[in-house]
Amino acid sequence: MTVIKSFTIILVSFLSMQLVQAGSTTVSFPDVLEEIDLEKARKWHPPNFKNQEDALGYDISTFSVPPGMEERVSFWIDIYTKFNTNQGLLHDSRYVNLVYEVVDFTSIMTNENYSKREKQKLRRKMVKEAKNKIKQRLTNLQKYSSPAGLDDEDLRYWYLFKNIKEHNRFKKATHRSRLRFQLGQSNRFYKGIYLSGLYLEKMEKIFKDSGLPVELTRLPFVESSFNYKARSKVGASGIWQFMRYTGKRFLKMNVSVDERNDPIRATEAAARMLKANYKRLDSWPLAVTGYNHGPSGVRRLVNKFKTRSIAELVNARRGSFGFASANFYASFLAAITVEKNAKNFYEKIYWKKPQLSKEIKLTKNISKKEILKWFNNDHDLAKTFNPHIKRVVWRDQVRLGKKNFLRVPEDIHQQVLADLSKLKKMNLFQGKSYKVSNGDTLSSIAYNFGVSLRRLRSANANLNPRRLRIGQKIFIPRK
Repeated sequence: MTVIKSFTIILVSFLSMQLVQAGSTTVSFPDVLEEIDLEKARKWHPPNFKNQEDALGYDISTFSVPPGMEERVSFWIDIYTKFNTNQGLLHDSRYVNLVYEVVDFTSIMTNENYSKREKQKLRRKMVKEAKNKIKQRLTNLQKYSSPAGLDDEDLRYWYLFKNIKEHNRFKKATHRSRLRFQLGQSNRFYKGIYLSGLYLEKMEKIFKDSGLPVELTRLPFVESSFNYKARSKVGASGIWQFMRYTGKRFLKMNVSVDERNDPIRATEAAARMLKANYKRLDSWPLAVTGYNHGPSGVRRLVNKFKTRSIAELVNARRGSFGFASANFYASFLAAITVEKNAKNFYEKIYWKKPQLSKEIKLTKNISKKEILKWFNNDHDLAKTFNPHIKRVVWRDQVRLGKKNFLRVPEDIHQQVLADLSKLKKMNLFQGKSYKVSNGDTLSSIAYNFGVSLRRLRSANANLNPRRLRIGQKIFIPRK
């Protein structure tokens, strides 16, 4: 091999490495900083994970990177720190560190002539075209048995695969399940650090009181970036992204509330769920993976492949996991690393001031008007304190039902308790009860008794109108 050829290979390898490592040591996000109200911000400091000797299954190495997962964790650190949501990486889903190219949407997203819908369409087109070019290059490379005669991007691609020993490695990499686009998350993670300040101290206390490692409170960085308004396409909700069927095991979900969206109640539920996962799987890497993949699914894989190594399960046994499950633990470890070393990655880091609130258990149904009275008729503030209250309550279609809870600012807690004690049962609830008969609907019942549907729903705040049962008692308010 000539000196020139040797130099070319070294240069290509270096450029390949720099593709992911490009960027300054620290980054700032002016657009995100504009969203941060500095009057509501406070000083950030690195997390303290010391003095946890009594935590369940914990020692100093519990959340260190397992051998064999270093490249996965490194990939997610880059996603969380070097690429924002106007950028992304086209990479191999099996070997995540195998990055083909960076896709940058900035020119599209900053063009004011495009609507939001047009921007999304152009982004998808850009990714599709880039994927097609990569497939074409990989298909061409499959014809070669050595790098002789290759140069530029072809040569770089060849050496991306130098440690991959699969038969027909380039052809297999063209499969649609292998060629994947990952959107950058650095600005979302940065804002997630800010939002975490609202709840982090309370969350840490909940996990400590449950005897669980405090590091687990960082899972919302992966799930939602601590955005309590986060909703997924498949129905997951809140900062812990509970699915409906899982949420019902631990949280109250009825016609007026969905406690998946209350960060504190959801944290209590997550602590119970993670503790149950650990007791079943006896390993935090497996228990955390079980949060995403389901503990039964993880248990089946452990039994099938006769290994408890998370690295073996997601690497050597990678076909058994979908991409999200296979990368869940790695992205969690990356989140811990990024938050712990945030000053090395970001400029001007803030926490949002904590939400000082008290929870009040209700013994009466209360209306939207009554709730807003305690928040000086500030609808947004009331919703910020009570994200678990459903839209039907804020639309004044139903009342917040008794046996639910209301969260209020700490400084007015006693006043709200006093006001609630003075509230009499509303005249709205003077009336009679009615037993549901075969064929009844809430609309037909309202019509038959001459009351409005809205009034009937308000009088039955905990009722799900889609699940009426024969014999169920409905309260009919006086006209």
